[in-house]
Amino acid sequence: MFIEAIKIRILAKSGIQYGRYLNFLVDNEISEVNMIFGKNTLGKSTLIESIVYGLNGEAIYGKKQKEIINFKLLLRKFMDESLEHAEIYLQLKSNGNRIVVLRDAVEYNESVIIFKNVSLEEHDTGMTLDSRASEKEFYKINKDKNMVGNLTYQEFLFSFLGIEPIRKVSQDLEVGTERHEGRLIFYIQNILPLFVVPQEAWTDIQTTNPKYEIADIKKTAFEFILALSSTDVAKYRHSLEFYNSQLRQKRNSLNDLQEVVQLLSHVELEQIDEEIRDKENEVNDLQKKIAELVKGNSVVDNVLKEIRSKYRQMIMEAKKHEESIELLEAETHQYQYYITKIESDIEKNDKLKTAKKLIGILPIETCPRCLNDINIKEKEELSSGCCGLCGSELKNVSNTVQTLQYLLDELKDFKRLMKEKEDAKKGIANKLFLVRLELKELRQTMDTYEDQLKPQSMEQYDFFSREVGRIENSIKELKKDKEILRKYESINIEKDKIVKKIKNLKKSIKEAKASEDLDKGKLDTFEEKFKDILFKLDFLKDGFDTSKVDNLDKSIKGKGNKEVSLINRIYKQIKIDREDYYPKIDGVNLYNITSSSGLIRIILAYYLALLKTSLIYSNSTNHP
Repeated sequence: MFIEAIKIRILAKSGIQYGRYLNFLVDNEISEVNMIFGKNTLGKSTLIESIVYGLNGEAIYGKKQKEIINFKLLLRKFMDESLEHAEIYLQLKSNGNRIVVLRDAVEYNESVIIFKNVSLEEHDTGMTLDSRASEKEFYKINKDKNMVGNLTYQEFLFSFLGIEPIRKVSQDLEVGTERHEGRLIFYIQNILPLFVVPQEAWTDIQTTNPKYEIADIKKTAFEFILALSSTDVAKYRHSLEFYNSQLRQKRNSLNDLQEVVQLLSHVELEQIDEEIRDKENEVNDLQKKIAELVKGNSVVDNVLKEIRSKYRQMIMEAKKHEESIELLEAETHQYQYYITKIESDIEKNDKLKTAKKLIGILPIETCPRCLNDINIKEKEELSSGCCGLCGSELKNVSNTVQTLQYLLDELKDFKRLMKEKEDAKKGIANKLFLVRLELKELRQTMDTYEDQLKPQSMEQYDFFSREVGRIENSIKELKKDKEILRKYESINIEKDKIVKKIKNLKKSIKEAKASEDLDKGKLDTFEEKFKDILFKLDFLKDGFDTSKVDNLDKSIKGKGNKEVSLINRIYKQIKIDREDYYPKIDGVNLYNITSSSGLIRIILAYYLALLKTSLIYSNSTNHP
């Protein structure tokens, strides 16, 4: 993309027009290098800031972004005028297409107008451009909330540049659905700091960069311009962070519900439905018996006999649960024994490694007691059955031949089994608690009927009525249990879907890194071009702060040929860090050991090297 012309049009309330028009073309041809110079207060910074604003990049100015082109203040301070209206016009050309951008310089959120296939003239306004342009389009600065389809100015700029921006990866919760691209999570203002350095920010290679949602946005901006494989990785990692957060929430919800589910009498929806049906049938039978009693018919039903029979069944069930708990406790103690034993073996393994390391470090060649030569034969330990440290026969070969990894795997398995047993024990203990509550209730019911003498018909009527109420309450509780289980199963299904999506995203990250060979070529070229330009800018002679060089780590000074000057040795050690892409020497940022003029040389070399590398790899970069 080339910025071919700019016009600043300011209208005062008095009717007087102010502004500036600059055309960077020479005989209607691209001029690849332009220099803007002049005395202070002539508007050089305002011109650059207007270009940045026209490209929707004002966010790089941080909190001052809404004041970068404050024409209201300029008119009042220098012209003693009041502002009526102001506009910025930019003529841009990219991939053979020419447009003129018109952006309101007072109302920041006003839609941007794009005039296609037209050139910007000095006396142009929106109306004159409209009359000559082949097409006119409007783009909003901010997307309307919950609205799909309305493109923003940001999205237009990316498409105009022929660059596919980083978008949020979204995927339907249904398993097997296609992954699709969502809203932007990376913007024009994220790459602008690699082309525009605000006047007050000459302290770093990449100046203030609005973060938004991507972590390490400066690093991502560099990767995006060179179209490194890590660019896609940043997109997938953004989604991965979101889904990991969702997974944690689901697991926390499941853990909370798990404690409730363990108190339920049934843990399957089918069992609850069957239990509800049985209880409804039981209620119907009891209501029939009550109806017979009301009619005066005798019902042969020994109430106490039935209660005692149920009481005996519940005692047997409680005993069965108690036995299960005792068995699980015994198994848990056994697993704990194995875990303790494995942890002890791991500790011995670590001590043996430490001993061998110490023997290797200490200048000891003979045993201080028997004066025999000490030789560490670690590789022969497994085959010979003798200790690789002292040579003695191993007393317990089976334990020693186990590798550390095997021990760690065993430890993990036993801890998992122990947790399963503890969870099972907790579940049975909850069931035992419920059975004991029911036993207590049955005992009270039996005591009531044994203490109070009633006619049999009255006793039966009272019992049947109470049973109907009790069973109907049980049915209500079972229905509540059913809802809890449904919620638990629903969250569990959602959790499994998120786990599947996380697995797919990790796979995508792995696939995105497949072109790392091309990445290496680009970064090696960038490093070579950067150092070459830096050298030609006399950085080694004029760019270093001598006092800072003298304070460099001795390891830097001592490297390389002692006959070569320190400056040249330092130059050879300049590397582009492959993690954050800053120029460094032994991990020290280059601009930390440079003078003010040296920093300007670094920034110029860095940006020009970025351009040169992108021209070499023109088919596989996103450089504008």
